[in-house]
Amino acid sequence: MKHLTKYALGAVVAMAIVGSAGAQNLPPPASGLLVLDLAGNPYDTTYKQYTASFVATTTASTVTFTFRHDPGFFAFDDASVVDTTHASANLLVNGNFETGGTTTAGGGSPGWTYFQQAGVTFLGFQTMATNGLSPHGGSYFWYDGATQGYDGIDQTFATTVGDTYQISFWLDQVNVNNFTNATNTYQQLSTNGNPGTDGNGIDVVVYAGNGLPPTGVPEPATMLLLGVGLVGLAGVRKFKK
Repeated sequence: MKHLTKYALGAVVAMAIVGSAGAQNLPPPASGLLVLDLAGNPYDTTYKQYTASFVATTTASTVTFTFRHDPGFFAFDDASVVDTTHASANLLVNGNFETGGTTTAGGGSPGWTYFQQAGVTFLGFQTMATNGLSPHGGSYFWYDGATQGYDGIDQTFATTVGDTYQISFWLDQVNVNNFTNATNTYQQLSTNGNPGTDGNGIDVVVYAGNGLPPTGVPEPATMLLLGVGLVGLAGVRKFKK
């Protein structure tokens, strides 16, 4: 009887920790100079191009794109960085995501360094048309539905100190679970009080300067969550309610 009580108590504690991990609501990770945050902009319903600029202060710069889409997914494609002071070609490798074919969730993309915050689910990857989203050009794009926080990709390239560089990319999104906010605009955090894919945090944040580390360091609660629910997570997907 004591053993049964001990196991039951352990299960309750484990579920409590899992619930806590599942209820996280992380802000975007800081990475150098913030050059663009879509928070406050209306949701995209078709592909839209966004641009931002920065002035290089070192001979090597890193551009970082971070994503969060609690109730759905982003299509991110045809990213570029060009020197506008002294005209240049696109400084990004595989900015159109046409190299290497489909990757695995959280597996990154050729030429890019991948990052995820600990405990985030529905990680990004390079793929073909799926779930109502398709490439802006070519056959592949970056597909990302990071939930409860952010994941991202970055690249480092040579820059000339004092030159101005323009960042450009195309973005589309699908809100499969139809959770939004009152103003139908992007926002960094979920504000409706719902966990996971029922949240309404939807945002893209772009940095220039420093890069993100290649992976997040899981917290104890996240490690327990992975241990308890690894098999179940393998088949979980976002569905329209």
